[in-house]
Amino acid sequence: MHAGAIARPRLLDLLDVDPAPVTVLQAPSGYGKTTLVRQWAAGRRPPEERLVWVALSAEVESDRAFWTTVIAAGRRLGHLSPERAGVVADDVDAQDDPVPVLRDLLLGRRPVTLIVDAYEYVREATAQVDSDILRLTAELPQLRIVVTTRAGTTLADPVHQVRDAVRLIGERDLGFTSEETAQLFAEDLPGELAAVAGDVHRDTRGYPLAIRAAGLALRSRPQPPTRGSDEWRAIVAQDLSSQMHDPALSAFVRDTAAAPYFDLDLAQALTGLEDAAPVVEQLEWSGFGRWVPYLADRPVFQYVDSLREAVRGDLRANDSDRYRRSAGIAATWLHDNDEHEQALELAVDAGRYELAGRIFRSVLLSAPESYTTDHLDLQLSRIPRAALAQHPSLAFARGLALLSNPATRGAAVEYLLRTAEQTPADWRSLDRPSAFFQRVAKSACLRYVGRYLEAGPAAQAALDFYDDIDIGDDGRLVELRAIGLRQLAYSFFQVGELERAHEVVARAITTATRPWSRNYTVVYGVGLSAIAGRSREAAHTARLVDARAWPRDHAHTYVNALGRIGNAMLRLDEFDFTGALAEYDDCDSFVQTAEFWPFLTWTLLQARLGLGESGPEAQRVADALQAWPPPPGVGENFGTSALHGLLAVAWLSDGRTREAAELLRRPTRWPGQVAPAQVLSRLTGGDAAGALHVVPRLESLPGHSIRSRAGLATLGAAAALRAGHPDAAGALLDRAASLHVEHGVRAHLLHVPGKDLEALRDLARHSGRAAASAYLDVDVVGTIDPGVAVSPLTAQELAVLRASIDHPRRGDLAAALHLSPETVKSHMRSIYRKWGVNTREGALERGIRLGLLGDGEPG
Repeated sequence: MHAGAIARPRLLDLLDVDPAPVTVLQAPSGYGKTTLVRQWAAGRRPPEERLVWVALSAEVESDRAFWTTVIAAGRRLGHLSPERAGVVADDVDAQDDPVPVLRDLLLGRRPVTLIVDAYEYVREATAQVDSDILRLTAELPQLRIVVTTRAGTTLADPVHQVRDAVRLIGERDLGFTSEETAQLFAEDLPGELAAVAGDVHRDTRGYPLAIRAAGLALRSRPQPPTRGSDEWRAIVAQDLSSQMHDPALSAFVRDTAAAPYFDLDLAQALTGLEDAAPVVEQLEWSGFGRWVPYLADRPVFQYVDSLREAVRGDLRANDSDRYRRSAGIAATWLHDNDEHEQALELAVDAGRYELAGRIFRSVLLSAPESYTTDHLDLQLSRIPRAALAQHPSLAFARGLALLSNPATRGAAVEYLLRTAEQTPADWRSLDRPSAFFQRVAKSACLRYVGRYLEAGPAAQAALDFYDDIDIGDDGRLVELRAIGLRQLAYSFFQVGELERAHEVVARAITTATRPWSRNYTVVYGVGLSAIAGRSREAAHTARLVDARAWPRDHAHTYVNALGRIGNAMLRLDEFDFTGALAEYDDCDSFVQTAEFWPFLTWTLLQARLGLGESGPEAQRVADALQAWPPPPGVGENFGTSALHGLLAVAWLSDGRTREAAELLRRPTRWPGQVAPAQVLSRLTGGDAAGALHVVPRLESLPGHSIRSRAGLATLGAAAALRAGHPDAAGALLDRAASLHVEHGVRAHLLHVPGKDLEALRDLARHSGRAAASAYLDVDVVGTIDPGVAVSPLTAQELAVLRASIDHPRRGDLAAALHLSPETVKSHMRSIYRKWGVNTREGALERGIRLGLLGDGEPG
C-alpha cells in the first residue's frame, strides 16, 4: 500500500457484496474513485472475468464515439483482434442503435467487467450512453459495468437503484471517516503529528485529496501547525510537487506534467532517463498518479489531476522554456497515437505551429464535422496573429472556427484571406497530403471570402496536382481524397463549370471508404445534381446514402446541407411544396450560416411560391441580398444568379414588375440563370412577340443548366403560342419535354402563367405529343398572372413610348424616330386608351411597372 492510501474494506465490500449490474462512483475530483476501483480490480474480481478499462481524457460527442473508444480499449488489451475490432467499430458507426451490435459481440461469452474512468467526459452524450448501458446490462447478465464520474448521470437516478439495476457509491461513501483519517496518519506520520488527525478530518470534512495533501505537508514540518481552518486550507493548497524531497523526482514530474499521461517511452523522451520505470514506481507508491490501461502491451501513467495542474501552472509561469519543450514532445506522441485534439492543445502551448497544422489536418480526417463548429477555437485563439500569417493551415483552421458562428463570421475574413492568398512557396516544404490539403483549402477560402472567379482556377490547379501524384500506400492521402475532391467540385459548380463539378464529385464518391465519409460525399452528388436539373440522377444518388451511417444528428447539420437541398429540389420537381419545406426541419444550425445559402433559399422561395406565399418570402430574400455583410455564399457566382432569376419570377408573381425589372437588369456572368425570368417578364407585360423573339439569343447565353434550359424552352413555347406561332411552340415544347424525359426536371412549370399552361396542354393533346402531354400532366396551376389587365402595345407603340423617355417634346420624338408628329400623337393616344392613362408620365409609370422600358437583359 503506497503513502496516502489505505485499504478501505467497507468500500471494497460495496463493490463486491450483492453487486448490481452497474456501479456508479460519483463524486468530485479527489475522492479516490480511481484508486478504489484500481484496488478492487487488482484483487477482488473472479479470475475468469475479462477486464476492459477505459480511461477517458477528452470529450466524447456521441454514444457511437463512446462505444468505439471501448472497442479500441478491448483491442489494445488483447480481448479483440484488430480485424474483429475494426468490423465491430464500423458496425457501431453505421447503426442508429449500437446496442444490438454490442449485444451480439458479447452474447454467450465469459463474464466481462467494463470499467469507465472519468465518465464525465461523455458530456452531451451522457443520456444516450446511460440508456445504452442500462439496456446492455439488462440483456447480458455476464456483463458488469463500473463507472467513475464527477458529473451528473441518469444512471444515478433513484429509480434504477430501487430496481437493483444500479448501485451508487457517492461522496458520503467515498469520504474518509475519522477512523480512516487516523489510520492514514498513524501509518504515514510520527505520533506527535498523527495526533492532529481529528483536526484535519474535521476541517477537511473527510475530503480524501485534502487529507492526503495535508498529510504530505505535515511530513515536512517539525511541529504541528497552529489549529485553525485557515491555516489548514493553506496547507492543503500547497503545491504537491514541493513535497517531493528528491530533486530528481521533482524534476521528473516537471518534465512530464505537460502530457495528460505517458508511457515509459514518452517518459524517456521527456526526461532523458534510460530507465524511467523506478521513478514512476516511486511516484505511484507516493500516490501522485496511477497506471491505467491504454495499449494492449503497455499502460500509461496518469498524475493526480490537482498535482499535474499545479505543476503545469508553475511551469507556464516560471519555466516556460521547459514547459514548451515538454509540450512539443508530448504533442507529437499524442498525435502519433491518434489523440489529435489533446495534441493540438499542447502543440499550440509549445509554439510548434507546423506540428499544430499537421494535427489540424488529422482532426479533419478523423472527424470531418470539426470544420462546422467552433469547438477548436479555444486552442486556435491562443496562436498569435503573426504565427497564423506564417502558417496558412492554422489560419484556415481559425477562419473555419470563426466562420461557423454567426457572431464571429466577420472576424474570419482576415484568416481566410491568408489561406486564400497562399503561393507555391507556402507548399514547398509540405508532404504530398499536406500540399494537396492546402491547395484545396486555398480554393475553398477563395469562395469563403467571395472571390469565386478565382476559386475555380484554384480548384483546377489542386485537381491537376492531385492527378499528378502517385497515391501509392500513403494512407493519409487516401483519407484526404473524398473531402478534398468534394470541395473542389463545389468550387467548379459555383463558377458554372457544372459538368466538371459532376465529374469530380463522382470521383469523390468512389474514393470515400468509411460509411460516414461516404455519406458526407454522396450528399454533394445529390445536391449538385438536383440543383442543375439532373433530378433522376440525384434521386439515384440519394439512394446511396446510408441513413444508419450518419454519426448521431449529423443528418441535420451542415455536413448534410447539400443533401437536404437536393431532396428539397426533388420534392419541388414533384410539386410537393410542404415536403420541400419539411426537409429543413430541425436544421436550424445551418439554414442561415451555410455557404449553400443561395441554393437553400432558392428551394424555400420556390416552395412558398407554390403555396401562394411568395410575397413575404421574396421580400425577406431581397432584404437579405441587400444587407451587409451579405448572407454566406452570396456573391459573383452561379448560385446567386440562380437565386436572382427565381426572385424575379416571385416579384412578377406578386405583381411587382418594377422590382423584377431592376433585378433582371443586373449584370451577371451566368445570364442563362435569369433567362427564363426575362421571357416571363415580357409575357406578363403583354409582349408575347418580343418574348418569343429573344428566346434564341437567351438560349445561346452562358451560364445555363438543364433546369434553366427546360424553363426557358417551356416559357418560350408559351410565348410562341400566344404570339400565334403554334409550330414554334410545338418545337420548343418538345425540347422541354425531352429534358424532362431524360432528367426529370419540371419544377419550373410553376412559373408558366396558368392560362398559358392550359394552352400548352391543349397543343400537346391535339398535336399528338405524348411526351409533352406527360410532361405537362401535373396537378398545378401557374401562379403567374397570364398578362396585364389591359391590351398589349404594338411594337411601334412600345418603340414610341421608350423613345419618349429621352425626347419628351413631340417634335424631337418624331425626328428621332423618323415619324411625323401626327403619327407620334396617334400612337401616344392609343397607348393612353389601352392603358387607361391620360398623360405621358402615367404611361411611363405603367411601362416601368410592367418592366417594358429599358432592355432589361444582361449584356
